[in-house]
Amino acid sequence: MRKYLIILGIIAIFCFAYASLAAQEIKQDALLNDALVLLKFRKDKDARIIFEKILLKEPNNLDALWGKAEVLRRSRDYSQSEVMFQEILNKNPEHIPSLISMAYIKCKDNNLGEATKLVNRVLNTECLDKDNQALAYVMLGNINSRWAIKGGFLSKIKYGAKIKSYFLKAKELSPDLPEIHLALGTFYLLAPKIIGGNLEKAMEELEYTVKIAPDFATANVRLAQYHKIKGDSKKYVFYLNRTKELDPKNEVLQELNKNQ
Repeated sequence: MRKYLIILGIIAIFCFAYASLAAQEIKQDALLNDALVLLKFRKDKDARIIFEKILLKEPNNLDALWGKAEVLRRSRDYSQSEVMFQEILNKNPEHIPSLISMAYIKCKDNNLGEATKLVNRVLNTECLDKDNQALAYVMLGNINSRWAIKGGFLSKIKYGAKIKSYFLKAKELSPDLPEIHLALGTFYLLAPKIIGGNLEKAMEELEYTVKIAPDFATANVRLAQYHKIKGDSKKYVFYLNRTKELDPKNEVLQELNKNQ
């Protein structure tokens, strides 16, 4: 009888330990999901706190490591974030968010061939979720925009004609991603009318971006740019100051200040 009770006690201890471990894993998963939602809607500082909290317990959690790296990328620490993305891809060459983030960095550096290869790897992935598929199409639009800017007249026609279609495809796949509405809004704002520029559509897309992601600095400064074109000085100053509060070193803001 005593032996039987001892065995039951051991089993109970193992069951408790297993249940405790499972509860911790569920808690970590919930934390990760919370951080990813914050990141999606540009609450980057809050997201980073959670990612770092997760990494204290799970230093090899690739999704949390990507999240921290993505916050660094958004704050223009490109060298450190690239090292982290590459570290993730060394462990998992098919880590989709890291491939997309690396494509962004390559595009920014005008390494457009490498950026295209990375995006194609994403799009050739089986069972790709709609959000990442949409982000890949946004990247294709951005890459084509870079090709159009770099090239001559024929390149502007060849690549410029593709930009809008990629952004619209992304919107169709995932209509609630701020990056997509910013991309479309920027296209409508800056593109010539002959290839689809449209100030009213620009306003719609940019206002919606700021509505769902109020802390998205680039969306705020593009909206300021729109109001400057329309001659609404009050709203221009409002969104310009909002951008300065969010991200005083924002690249679009710096460009806008130079042209004043």
